Amino acid sequence: ASKEQEAGITQINDAVAQLDQQTQQNASVASQTHDIAVQTDIIAKEIVKEANAKEFLGKNEIKLAKSPTPSIPEKVISKIAKHAIKKETPALKNEEAWESF
Repeated sequence: ASKEQEAGITQINDAVAQLDQQTQQNASVASQTHDIAVQTDIIAKEIVKEANAKEFLGKNEIKLAKSPTPSIPEKVISKIAKHAIKKETPALKNEEAWESF
């Protein structure tokens, strides 16, 4: 019975380690996605600025469309990213995590 318990504990430990690893990967992807979104926003604003500085036919007929969804404030995104990304901790080995019986 104790061998079965040890096997079960090992499986649980492995599952928790995999969940932790996936969480770290998800946080990394979220951070990268945020960085890409920020850069895209900067580029878009620069394009609009450059277009506004130019004269071309039909410029005065173009109306600015409102964003369909409100943007998330930069402070909120930064706060989320800081809490989501933590130092990676190696998974404990079975003998480090559990007391032998």
